[in-house]
Amino acid sequence: MDNQFVCVSGFSLIKYLELIEKNITKILLRPEQNTLTYDILDTKKSKTKKIIALKEKQYQMKIGEIWQEVLGNYDGFTNLKIGHETGLDILSHTKKIAIELKNRTNTDNSSSKKTNLDKLSNYKKNNPEYICIYANINANTKQKTLKGSVKKILHNDVEIIRHIGYNFLTFILGDNTDIIINFIKNIIDKYT
Repeated sequence: MDNQFVCVSGFSLIKYLELIEKNITKILLRPEQNTLTYDILDTKKSKTKKIIALKEKQYQMKIGEIWQEVLGNYDGFTNLKIGHETGLDILSHTKKIAIELKNRTNTDNSSSKKTNLDKLSNYKKNNPEYICIYANINANTKQKTLKGSVKKILHNDVEIIRHIGYNFLTFILGDNTDIIINFIKNIIDKYT
């Protein structure tokens, strides 16, 4: 194996890519629901639009799940999946980082955002040595996503870092960011 793919901690980029390919493939090939909720005003045209909207929503949910797999399985990070006692998405005990992850800046409404910030602030209060991050992979435009932003916010008297865009990915994935993004894109193209 080429030494450039193994770092000092023993992390192997090749093994990581094999793992996430397997996990992403499972996500993308998982069956989807085609059942629409009933509406008395449904027409043939409106049902067609609802099916398209349902498919898009299911696709976006899979993309969010893919990002959690990608980042949560990276060097030193753990994907907490659904149902972890903290309610958070990703933790790194070695790097002292806790993350609540969203694919887009408009994923959370104000109530959901408050709940997610509450989870992070509670974790920070119980683990003050951790950096707690509320992260969005994508902003609403390509330019804002690629530029990214980082700002400190105070929630429940606790500092939380708000990360948006490409710089969040480089914060986690470092020099492997573009390799991993292109790898994911190829898997998605292969299975969608």
